[in-house]
Amino acid sequence: MADTPPLIPIPILDALDAGVIVLDRCKRVVKWNAWMESASGHPAGKVHGQPLTSAFHSAGSGRLAMAIDSAFDAGASSLLTHALHPLIFPLRTRAGRQLLHDVMVSRIAGGAEALCLIHITDVTMAARREQYLRERQNARYDAVVSSAPDVILTLDTEGTIHLANRAAVAQFGYAEEELVGQKATLLFEAGTLWRDAWRRVIEGEKLQQAVELVARRKDGSLTHFEVSAARWQNNTHVFVTAILRDINERRAAEAALRASEEKSRIAAVELAELNATLEKRVEERTAKLLEVEEVLRQSQKMEAIGQLTGGIAHDFNNLLQGVIGALNMVQKRVEEGRITDIDRFLKGALASAARASTLTHRLLAFSRQQPVSPKPIDLNQLIASMAELLRRSIGEKIEMRLAGADDLWLVRCDTNQLENALLNLAINARDAMPEGGMLTIETFNRALNESEALIRNLKPGEHVCLTVSDTGVGMPPDVQARAFDPFYTTKPMGQGTGLGLSMIYGFIRQSEGAVRIDSEVGRGTTVEIYLPRFHGRLEAEAAAPAASGSRAGHNEVVLVVEDEDVVRLLIVAVLSDMGYHALEAADGKTAQRILNSPQRVDLLVTDIGLPDINGRQVADSARTQRPALKILFMTGYAERAASSEFLGEGMHIISKPFTMDELAEEIQSMLRRA
Repeated sequence: MADTPPLIPIPILDALDAGVIVLDRCKRVVKWNAWMESASGHPAGKVHGQPLTSAFHSAGSGRLAMAIDSAFDAGASSLLTHALHPLIFPLRTRAGRQLLHDVMVSRIAGGAEALCLIHITDVTMAARREQYLRERQNARYDAVVSSAPDVILTLDTEGTIHLANRAAVAQFGYAEEELVGQKATLLFEAGTLWRDAWRRVIEGEKLQQAVELVARRKDGSLTHFEVSAARWQNNTHVFVTAILRDINERRAAEAALRASEEKSRIAAVELAELNATLEKRVEERTAKLLEVEEVLRQSQKMEAIGQLTGGIAHDFNNLLQGVIGALNMVQKRVEEGRITDIDRFLKGALASAARASTLTHRLLAFSRQQPVSPKPIDLNQLIASMAELLRRSIGEKIEMRLAGADDLWLVRCDTNQLENALLNLAINARDAMPEGGMLTIETFNRALNESEALIRNLKPGEHVCLTVSDTGVGMPPDVQARAFDPFYTTKPMGQGTGLGLSMIYGFIRQSEGAVRIDSEVGRGTTVEIYLPRFHGRLEAEAAAPAASGSRAGHNEVVLVVEDEDVVRLLIVAVLSDMGYHALEAADGKTAQRILNSPQRVDLLVTDIGLPDINGRQVADSARTQRPALKILFMTGYAERAASSEFLGEGMHIISKPFTMDELAEEIQSMLRRA
């Protein structure tokens, strides 16, 4: 055979810590490195040019021969591991021990002649290490099984016991050699239950819950077990490991508990029979106590209502005195013909009426029933626009600091009420600092998680916080707890109504926000207002309407729906003076007949609380016939009107009592708006 040029120099092959054999197409040895000489005992010179079978007779058949043929014929590579193909070659280590090895067979491409590479790797140490670890693992497993308090049995698919631990010997009374080799049915009293559980496990089904079985010991006595089992497989066989837990004590405890419960039931029945009269007496006494408690609760409720109504009556009587007294003086002077100085009495009556209007608005704000006109607001802009007013209100002895956050989010609420709330808080802070101090108004964005929102009685999410802090006298805990109560005030008589904070509380809650007070005596007070973030844009400022005293109308037609004759008379008079053509309706049905007719109507002015069909129903009915009709609602109190969702497109609301100038300004604004 002609020598084939080496693909890799012999010194390099000899330096490898692995066996290398290269065969030609006739399966003759072309390369045989030093590692092979040492492991096989065949020198390279002796085997070079000879068939591989001359060195290893088994190479001519079996899996190795198939791998060599596959490499030459198809270019396939094959891995023959010692685990599946032990001792392919009779190789020895330097110590003379059997050498365990893996064989890789592959084709060498690129030469003029097809060659086959056989690469032999020594895995003796790895295999021994694996065997050692397996033996250690088995030893630990055997130790765990042997010392386990529960009975552990390993069985084959025929139900024959192959392993029984010490607990099995102790429980059943058999020696280990007596148990091993026996059928498991020997141990169980109810063979049907065992066979059913056994069949399910052998079929691969998982037992969803343990099975209770009765077993018979060697001495014939019975014992109770809770059995769980699992199927597993080694290389060649399927086994089942069953764990049997002794439940005799549990069953005894359950039986004792049932007996105790039965005794308790019997005792309870007897006690019920003996105490029937006593129970009746207790029921009667309980009913009396509940009756007294209800009377007390009603008394407390009436006391709270009395405090509220007493405060309202006191303030309204004072205000009505001013109105009635002034009008009486006007009437008397007119009858006497002395009308030159009645202007001061009329102004006094109007001032008292305005104060009464403010009082009712505060009460409605506290009860969260005040009609609102929410708009997008930039708090920083609002505070800046009020800065001069606030400084004049708090006086020169108090320093004011404004701290507005950059990129502050927008909020949506009633601008006028928010301005009043801020002014009220500033005045309260001023009164708390008679010797001077610092008033700080701050804004910032705040995202509240669920727990933070729950503490503040808010929904989780993004909010804008407005804080008003002072360095004043502060509030003790009892005053702080009642700060939002209506008509509760710590100011001297005549210096406060007790409605300021309650109005703020009602308005903020109505705006889906929250307000809370943090105060400490001697250190000052901080009021925090949280309002939900508004994800829209600021509205453009509307152009100021013409003065109400001028004739602004151009014969536009306004339908007035009001059930109070005096109020309707005044509104129609104002409209006529302004140059509008006014139509009247005293109830909703009359208004509907006009709106359903061809009569031109440019603006609908309607009270909400009408006697038959309310104002909102009139408006909705009108919008079906006249979709673009502008609508102005009037209300003194309407629960639904207090909601920010009450108003639709082209709808406004004005709260009673209002001045005729305010009404005229609102009507002009709506009719001038495109």
